[in-house]
Amino acid sequence: MKKLLLSEENEILKQKESFFDKAFKILFLIMFIGSYLVLVGVTSFKLLEHIIKYGISR
Repeated sequence: MKKLLLSEENEILKQKESFFDKAFKILFLIMFIGSYLVLVGVTSFKLLEHIIKYGISR
């Protein structure tokens, strides 16, 4: 009986760990993609700003 309970607890713990592992991976992926988009956005904005400042005046 105790072995059955222990095996059920181990399965529940594995399911919780896999859920937290998936959540952590998804959160990390979202942070990585978000930082990449911010970097691309800032670069594009600065490039556009540079073109407007110096491209039109020439």
